[in-house]
Amino acid sequence: MAQGTLESFLRTSIRGMASMAAHDRRASAIGDRIKKTFHKRQVAEMIGVGLSTLSRHEKESASWPTGTVVGREKVYTLDEIMVMRAILAASPKPRGEPLAWRTPTDPLPVVSFASQKGGTGKSLSAAHFAQYLSLTYGMRVGLIDADPQHTLSLYFASPEQRDGVPYRDYETLVDFAGLFMDPETGAALSNRSPEELNSCWVETPWPGIRLIPANIETSEGEIQLARLMQARVQNPPLYMHTRRAIDRWSAAHPPLTDPATLADQNGQVDLARFDNALKETLDVIVIDYQPALTIFQLNNLVASTHLVIPQTMKGFDIATLEAFLVKLLDYVEDVLSTNTALAIGSGEHVILPTIVQRSNDTDLEQIGSMMQSCPGAVSAVFYLRSDAIANAADLYQSAYEFEPSAGQRRGMKRFIDNANAVNDALVGRIWPGRERGYAKAWIDDNYGEENV
Repeated sequence: MAQGTLESFLRTSIRGMASMAAHDRRASAIGDRIKKTFHKRQVAEMIGVGLSTLSRHEKESASWPTGTVVGREKVYTLDEIMVMRAILAASPKPRGEPLAWRTPTDPLPVVSFASQKGGTGKSLSAAHFAQYLSLTYGMRVGLIDADPQHTLSLYFASPEQRDGVPYRDYETLVDFAGLFMDPETGAALSNRSPEELNSCWVETPWPGIRLIPANIETSEGEIQLARLMQARVQNPPLYMHTRRAIDRWSAAHPPLTDPATLADQNGQVDLARFDNALKETLDVIVIDYQPALTIFQLNNLVASTHLVIPQTMKGFDIATLEAFLVKLLDYVEDVLSTNTALAIGSGEHVILPTIVQRSNDTDLEQIGSMMQSCPGAVSAVFYLRSDAIANAADLYQSAYEFEPSAGQRRGMKRFIDNANAVNDALVGRIWPGRERGYAKAWIDDNYGEENV
């Protein structure tokens, strides 16, 4: 091969890809996202109140969103629904938790979605979980995309990301964790100020959801850790960078606003104050791992309070899962042997079966065997295989935001019901008592009374 051929090939290919991105229909669709609106009955179900409650506040509250009339009914945007939550939360006797925000004494849960291999629905599961928490509880969710393939980032790409590769020039988890080395001292830049850390969070089109995006630079995490190891820089320990960054950011950004104070007695919301409250802190962080187990990903494991392992049920995949769990245990034992005061994964953890074929006896038998062999470790509510979600995934949209055609609505409704059940089951593990009953209803429908 002639000298310079590879360089020419790379330059030509990059120019070509950039040209394609400018005309990519999928990229355009990403920029137009979150057009979906919700009618009053859907809003009432998401918030967990009756239609009469919404109607009463609509008449009495000065800030109640006007909505848009479509056909015979009004529909509301995500931002309008969030304002409704603020009004309901400030009412004298609110039903449920219109805004399930952390109090100053509540810890910050860090929920990681991890898998050894690709194709398990890991990023899609993480995206649906984050959006479910926003839609159902009004939570402020922080997303960390730790996968250089940046699939999770694509699901939350903003209108400004219409052309080219989303978040190409943004700071990533490598920056947030302070893994880049100071060129003068050789030390990791791990002592970034809380303000610098806060600047890594990027707003998304979903109100209250912020993202530390991934791009190709995210793959630098492993390289930077190797350089620190070679330079014998062990303070902090190589596995503690992400956790220290989250702790430093969280300590400087505690929950300050009581949802009950967001509206006055006339239901008037100070929208600027409410917007600041949506950004003042997070109620949960969700991390999407790279499908591999490396020292960089070990940082995320050590930072996590809860671990969700999305897993397909094919025989080879089960063998891969076993190897993944064994290696996880090796890592955890190795870390704890050198840091006995450290607590890792203090919350509930679960294996989440995904892409399960209802008609495939082998898949169902594998789940049954795992549930018997690993009591409590395997979710009884799982993702069934669905052709409907493929239409949304092609546009990097979740089922919660995708607008199906008439012929797609029934299949999408089934998937949304399935996603609600899965996420309700996860909520039950992380915030016991906050379940909405979707998981129980799904179990009743799919297992039969004799197995409940």
